[in-house]
Amino acid sequence: MLEDEYQLNYFFENGFERKTCSKCGSAYWTRDPDRITCGDAPCDPYSFIGSPVFTKQYDLSQMREKFLSFFEEHNHTRVDRYPVIARWRDDIYLTIASIADFQPFVTSGMVPPPANPLTISQPCIRLPDLDSVGRSGRHLTNFEMMAHHAFNNPQKEIYWKNETVEYCDALLNDLGTKLNLNAIAIGFGFENIEYEPEQFPGLVYRIASPKIVVLIFSSGKLVVTGGKSPDDCNRGVEIVREQLEGMSLL
Repeated sequence: MLEDEYQLNYFFENGFERKTCSKCGSAYWTRDPDRITCGDAPCDPYSFIGSPVFTKQYDLSQMREKFLSFFEEHNHTRVDRYPVIARWRDDIYLTIASIADFQPFVTSGMVPPPANPLTISQPCIRLPDLDSVGRSGRHLTNFEMMAHHAFNNPQKEIYWKNETVEYCDALLNDLGTKLNLNAIAIGFGFENIEYEPEQFPGLVYRIASPKIVVLIFSSGKLVVTGGKSPDDCNRGVEIVREQLEGMSLL
């Protein structure tokens, strides 16, 4: 796609920065001011293996339900999974992606979608890298593609890229991702912040009114000190929550 296609209002309004990967040269968006690589393989290893990005634990069934429920709450209709044998297609044998469920008839406009927008968790089978299965943690033959689809047409646009990114950001926050302390330090203003990750794992945030100090940890844990009353502490937590929500970090 052309570079202009990536210039979305949501990125500019929510603390993202456009950078160029130091290894592959690809451009990417990030909230991390210290990141210099795109995060994709092979530029970066899979850091989430053994170190989940979420503060909560989910098994497959819980993650599936969390995903589908999130989009149902955002006006999507849940659709049952399709067969893994793509018998409605004459060009592929197996269902390799959720969009394959709706090709070619829905995407061509021949028939309306079962719902619009919709959400689905589709079992998929892919065999091109069969010889590599077992050699690494990223070669598999089957997986569930949890997806949300909006089918736009000349008469009506459901939503497009900006809203898609917004849904993704909101879903990750809803799942309980760890707080980005680097982004918080920049957003809150360095004049009110002490952040030395090499010396202390949390961020120290000094609030003038009420006069308190809030320790913020990536897990989402807050420690409030210096308050003269429980109301001061509660107000401090509310101030942090409002600022994080305003930066779309919560």
